[in-house]
Parts: sequence; structure tokens; C-alpha cells
Amino acid sequence: MATTSTAPKRKDARRNREAILAAARELFADSADVPMYEVARRAGVGQATLYRNFPDRRDLAAALLLDEMEHTEQLAAEHAGDPDAFFVLVRSVVETIARFHPVGELAKEDACLGSALDTRRRRLRELLKEPLRAAKAAGTVRCDLTIDDVFLMVLMVRGAIDSGEGPSGRSAAAGRALALLLDGITPARAT
Repeated sequence: MATTSTAPKRKDARRNREAILAAARELFADSADVPMYEVARRAGVGQATLYRNFPDRRDLAAALLLDEMEHTEQLAAEHAGDPDAFFVLVRSVVETIARFHPVGELAKEDACLGSALDTRRRRLRELLKEPLRAAKAAGTVRCDLTIDDVFLMVLMVRGAIDSGEGPSGRSAAAGRALALLLDGITPARAT
């Protein structure tokens, strides 16, 4: 007996799922406290379709995190061997944190979603190791920079994001904080 999770989805079912995720991305940019019926309405699907795909907000948020992780993995693969891969990935991580700030807040309150976020962090750590090593070898970042330092930088940017009002304010705060931090990790140039 095939289960629905392993059986291939019909085209319309895949389309509905993507519409739900797209609607959730938009709505969760403002707040994670969005009623599920609003996600269904924005996606143009019935509530039964929404709940068949995502039984609750936690499942929907976890799916968004998984999609973002897949995007980051794809980005890492596309930039493998690129001397700027480290910077591309760090910028992507920061943009994701700014865009999904409300989901991060929801994860603080929910142990299962927090676990999905921890899994994402562990995977990011692995994805960043080689680009960081390559950036050090190329001399584009300080030679004493560690992966723990990178995650400390991300936490610092998250603090700046927390102070931003709304999606555009969070994005601006993230961009400015990241620019300042990146300036601090590049080797001093001789004048």
C-alpha cells in the first residue's frame, strides 16, 4: 500500500501545494500569526486542500524552512568553486532570516519547529565550511575567521533585524548590519 507522502503527486496537487507555499511566504513576511483560512484564500484553494497538505501552521512553517534550505543547497552547488561563494551564501542566509523573521519567532515558541530550524542550522554549517575555507585561501576574509564566528555574525544581524519595523525595515536593517560585519571580516588593505 503506497502512502501519500511517497506517492507522486498529481500536477494539480503539486500546483496547489506550490500556491499554498507562495501565499504563506507572502503572508508570513508580515506575521506568523496568520489564520490558516487566509493562507488558503490567498492561495486560491479550499481549506480542505490546505489542511490536507499542511495540518497546521507549524507544518506550513517547517515546509517553508525546508524550501529555503533546498534553495540554499542549490545556491551552494551553483557557486561551488566560485571564490565569492562564501559571500553569496552569507547574503542569502541573511536575506532569508530577514524575510522569514516571523517564522523564526514562531520557532522560538514551538519545539518541533525549533528542531527544524536547528536542522537547518546544522546543514548551513556544513554548506559554509568549504566556501569559508576557499575565501580564507583567496585572502578575501580574515584568516582567523571560524564557522562559529560566521554564526555569531548571523546572530548579530538577527539582532539588527529584530529592531526593524515590517519587512522593508527588517530588510534594510539586515543589509546595513551585514555590510558593516562583512567590512569587519575582510583583511585590512594597505593604503
